[in-house]
Amino acid sequence: MNIQPDFRRLLKTIHHEEPDRVPLVEFQVDTYIKNLFMGRPLHGVKDHLAFQTAAGFDFIYLRADYEFAGLPAVVSTGTPRSWEFSAAAHEEESVSTDRPGPVATLGDFDTYAWPVPASVDVSPLEEAATALPPGMGIITGVGGVFTRTWMILGYPHFCLSLTDSPELVERVSRQVGGIQCAVLRRLVRMPGVVAVWYGDDLAFTEGLLVSPKILRRWFFPWIEELAGIARQAGLPFIMHSDGNLWPVLGDLIALGVQALHPVEPKAMDIYDLKRRYGERVAIFGNIDMGYRLVSGEGRPQDVRAEVRQRIKDLAPGGGYAVASGSGVTRYVSLENFNALREATFEYGAYPIRL
Repeated sequence: MNIQPDFRRLLKTIHHEEPDRVPLVEFQVDTYIKNLFMGRPLHGVKDHLAFQTAAGFDFIYLRADYEFAGLPAVVSTGTPRSWEFSAAAHEEESVSTDRPGPVATLGDFDTYAWPVPASVDVSPLEEAATALPPGMGIITGVGGVFTRTWMILGYPHFCLSLTDSPELVERVSRQVGGIQCAVLRRLVRMPGVVAVWYGDDLAFTEGLLVSPKILRRWFFPWIEELAGIARQAGLPFIMHSDGNLWPVLGDLIALGVQALHPVEPKAMDIYDLKRRYGERVAIFGNIDMGYRLVSGEGRPQDVRAEVRQRIKDLAPGGGYAVASGSGVTRYVSLENFNALREATFEYGAYPIRL
């Protein structure tokens, strides 16, 4: 099926309107899966644009290419480069909570080589803007202030510093937040940008990584400022966080989050979310990659059935986009990825009549 890109589908969905069809939204598809899908290796932004178009997406997700020194590149940019996702790197690096950070003291803070926002590499977005197919937009963003703060300090030291050295936590979070806001102010002015996506894992399956009080004190003001930057540019603000967000979901919406991704199936009941907050926030995701999409754990017909059910229950009236529960990593079979796509196209035409 030849689906022409149209980023307005995504914008209407976020604003709880019905476009022509339910959007397909994946921010992370492993390059290995992309290569299999295209039947050739992908190199560079234009090849990844070709994949996005062929696979039926309405956007390409791109961030500026920069790193926080001493952190794995996959944590600093979300991907080894802003347009290429490596599952192997992600699995090895991004969730490590025992790695020591490069900043342990206030002295380390003063000597740390902080990124300079005016010097970050925005060439991936510039290149994409000159080659966007008709109807396709760029979704951009910055990495999480909370995640980078604890990574810079190291998670155990971060936790201890919350009581032993709160000044250090405050200075690091303020520095990281200021950098991310300055970078985003550059990105929202770039041609082709249609939305902002902010990724910051605040929780694991059972609950938050830190208390709501800590998030509200040091980190939520930065989410509010980032959302304000998007709003002032006329762009919707999408947030990604894995895990159980129930204790702070009302906070996030009040801060300016307009769409939530990926509603991890093990952590949150998407139907409860729809009932309680469905009029205030759009919902992206929840197709269970832990079981349905993973090769050997689910058949294509199982994936199709789950996509159909989510569309039937959640898409009428807008406010829902199809995506996996945490990203299409290399251990997802191509057959199941295609089942996700094709079911979205087959069942997602408005008005929904399933």
